[in-house]
Amino acid sequence: MSNYSIKIVRRTDKVLKNGDSPLVLRVTINSKAKRYGLNVKVNPKDWDAKNEKIICNSNPSLTKALNNKINKQKIDLFSFCYKKETSGVEISFSVIDSYFEGINYENFYDLFDYILSEKKLSENTKYRYDLLREYLKEFKSNIATSDVNYTFIKSFDTFLNKKNAGAYNYHKCLKSILAEAVKHDFIYKSPYLKFTFKSPESKEVFLEPKEVVKIKKLKFTENEKKYNTIRDIFLVYCYTGLRYSDVNNLKLENIDFGKNILEIKMIKTKENLKIPLSIEARSLLCRYSIGKKKSEYIFPKITNQNLNRELKKIAILAKIDKNVTCHVGRHTFASNLSNMRKISLPIISKLLGHKNIANTSIYTNSNLNVMKESLKDFRYEIKY
Repeated sequence: MSNYSIKIVRRTDKVLKNGDSPLVLRVTINSKAKRYGLNVKVNPKDWDAKNEKIICNSNPSLTKALNNKINKQKIDLFSFCYKKETSGVEISFSVIDSYFEGINYENFYDLFDYILSEKKLSENTKYRYDLLREYLKEFKSNIATSDVNYTFIKSFDTFLNKKNAGAYNYHKCLKSILAEAVKHDFIYKSPYLKFTFKSPESKEVFLEPKEVVKIKKLKFTENEKKYNTIRDIFLVYCYTGLRYSDVNNLKLENIDFGKNILEIKMIKTKENLKIPLSIEARSLLCRYSIGKKKSEYIFPKITNQNLNRELKKIAILAKIDKNVTCHVGRHTFASNLSNMRKISLPIISKLLGHKNIANTSIYTNSNLNVMKESLKDFRYEIKY
């Protein structure tokens, strides 16, 4: 455990015009010191450094009140450190900082929010953490930091699996939060040291051209009209290969209809992407651009979760027995370029905004029908 001390000292490096200097709590941990303000100033002649108290006799009642104030702050900090130590947390400046920031890190949601505020996350990644927080709240509205142990994680895992919420991604986020909590000494160790979770088997779902056409030609009833926009957003994924985050943030200023070019800075990678528009993409985007200013979003803001939920209903209406999600549209775009149009991987990689062409190779011959067709007449005795 850390060796630490707490003393009330007068700052000698900061003197006001009237000769007063601020009093501070000087916390020393393993020979390193840091000062924390007490909002009290004192003249050097009125300060007893040895006994850490004010000795001004001109106003005894004020002197007593100020001494009570600074002593209480010192005792309260000692009490806070003692509780932390007895709960297994090593005293560090991060722990002391949390005390002075006035946030109760015994409440796990306060701890969660603080760590999230310290992380520099993209909008797309932050969205996942926000969803994790929503699921945690649904699982248990009030969580003490000390409650987040192996049993808690195991129960939360059961909760996520019952909701079919994609447990792997949420465990990744929660594990990251707890790792930061350990790093800042808010908790002693992460329960993920004992709890392991596996990445789901990769199943690259995509639609064949005839399935995309089925969705495109769907006719919705009066009660189903809300699906029109959802369907059109999904078709943009299929026509352009863009991610959810990029379509969600697509503005009219990103599209040059004169040159048939769509140009954006990708949310996930922060890289610039420039892609040509197909006839179908241009027609659809043009329809949603009518009457909009350049700074306006092309589509209404809809969460990834809501889009995926509604896309499953659209797939049922189109009689497509596949788990259709936003990302399936991106896979559909790349797979069909590779398998049906025989577009080279370097070009597809550029269109998807991949830095590494290995990320694009998963789309090559991923269509079973294409693979069957390629082996249909294959025999070694045939001369090529």
